[in-house]
Amino acid sequence: MEKLFSDFTSTNAQAWKEQIIKDLKGIDFNTLIWKTNSGIDVKPFYTSEDVQLTNEPNAINIDWSICEYIQVDDEAIANAKALNALQNGASGLVFKISKKTNFEKLCDGILFEYIYSLFEISIECEEDLIQFLKSKNYEKHCFIDIDETVKGKINVQHFNGKLSINTSIYNESGATILNQLAFSIAHINEYLTELTALNKLKELHSLHITAAIGGDFFMEISKVRALRNLTHFLLKQYDCNPEIHIHAQTTLINKTQMDMYNNLLRSTTETMSASIGCANSIVVFPFDFHINPDNDFSSRMARNQQLILKDESYLNKVSDIAAGSYFIETITKTLCEKAWDIFKDIEEKGGLINSLKLNYIQTIIKSDAQQLINDFNDGKLILVGVNKFQNKSEEPKTSIHAHIENVTQSMAIQPIKALRLA
Repeated sequence: MEKLFSDFTSTNAQAWKEQIIKDLKGIDFNTLIWKTNSGIDVKPFYTSEDVQLTNEPNAINIDWSICEYIQVDDEAIANAKALNALQNGASGLVFKISKKTNFEKLCDGILFEYIYSLFEISIECEEDLIQFLKSKNYEKHCFIDIDETVKGKINVQHFNGKLSINTSIYNESGATILNQLAFSIAHINEYLTELTALNKLKELHSLHITAAIGGDFFMEISKVRALRNLTHFLLKQYDCNPEIHIHAQTTLINKTQMDMYNNLLRSTTETMSASIGCANSIVVFPFDFHINPDNDFSSRMARNQQLILKDESYLNKVSDIAAGSYFIETITKTLCEKAWDIFKDIEEKGGLINSLKLNYIQTIIKSDAQQLINDFNDGKLILVGVNKFQNKSEEPKTSIHAHIENVTQSMAIQPIKALRLA
């Protein structure tokens, strides 16, 4: 068979650079290199010389679960919302529960064996939920998030081979992507250390990680991929190989109360980052979640955003779409290497919890968050409708830079707070 393009000579990175320099007509090539807020240099082009590719995908999952996020105040209302979501495009449910709940009433008619489900609960609900799931034989189908690591507590009292770890606060508090990854791996390591001490690590067969996804499109794709790679590498050190489930949720830090429909665009690119990065399940918070979390219209819009990405963009038809991208592969590798170095620094200080007690983690996050706020105020970070292209007739509903949630309450540990830019 005759080889195609045999008349063309191959090129290399140096040849590309020389051509770019020629085209710049005297402008310094280095002005095209920019630095992320994590301090990573991004070049104007990448080639096969930048990364050694493998034939193995970052993850083998193709599809992901479209999740409805439901805050439970009234069990009957929450149940009706869950059933409606499942009948209209959702394939997973996330229940946020902060008080004693009638789980029989809440879960009536829901077939958990056929869907993804996550219960984010407070400690007082744990015993009742576990007993309910056992009575229905749903325990193996559902994930339970009662992660209190940022409060200095590791809860494995009811460990059944599955761990659910929530790292979303690191994004929501304003940490850089690099620090989010380092803190997340240190967070996971606290549980692995505890299970090792209890001689239960060999029982671990499923590791569920919740992560928030921001608006830096390509960097967030790389972050999700790096999180999986780093978790695999960490587990390898323990000679442990559980199934890894990454549950992604769109961040709230950049969702605005002014010109709210722009939030649809922000959450759509975040969802694309999560799906292209191989998340296993995704929650898209409705565009007006901060004002009306129970709006049926905006909830339907949030589900439809994911349905469009599946049924019209076909993002669920290929495993690891980003594989082979020289840029994304290089950034993924760089994030892994640099985050691992920060993780080792945390471990030298005694691990994540001890670093929290020393206020080391909080100091880093505070610095990152302040830089984020400065970039927003200076116009380097643009939120359309807020600090650029404002609707002059619209009045702001709340103050800028409001901290909305105290995540840690322990007197021994200074709280990490979720940040809202607008």
